[in-house]
Amino acid sequence: MSEMATQDRVSLPLGFDIPEGWVPVEPASVGAEGAVFVAVHSVPDAEFTPNITLSVGQRPDEAQITDIADEAVERLGRTMAALEVVRRKVIGTGLAPGVTQVLRIRTGEGQDLIQTQVQLTVPGASPAERLILEIACTATPEAARRLGDDFRRFVGSVHVRRDFTADEGEDS
Repeated sequence: MSEMATQDRVSLPLGFDIPEGWVPVEPASVGAEGAVFVAVHSVPDAEFTPNITLSVGQRPDEAQITDIADEAVERLGRTMAALEVVRRKVIGTGLAPGVTQVLRIRTGEGQDLIQTQVQLTVPGASPAERLILEIACTATPEAARRLGDDFRRFVGSVHVRRDFTADEGEDS
């Protein structure tokens, strides 16, 4: 019950820079209904179109960021034939902790993919108002190596906007 997938999705005025070569798409059009933003690479691999997804969920519980990362692995693992956590690193500060993790996954169709995930905490006015940003890049192993810098630039550019009005969109 404490998984982000079961938490209320929230709107947050986010700003970010979309790397060159990536094209925003409607999340529902690619089966990512829970995401607030999805971009696909304009030059897909023959096997798979690399994608970046961004989701925002409220986490009023006291789960540690590593537990939230474990939940993301478990959630993805339910839909994959195989999943291995290759690398994990805790990042951020005590007030706004985060986790990066690299996953090796195999789909039910036997396709091997790499997913790099970043979970970031956005502290609220109270612990019950804490939000978690979940940012992921999924690609074939070759494309993941080639597009890693794009993903790092995207993650590094994500920020909560302070200069918005109520009728503005959520991306910059």
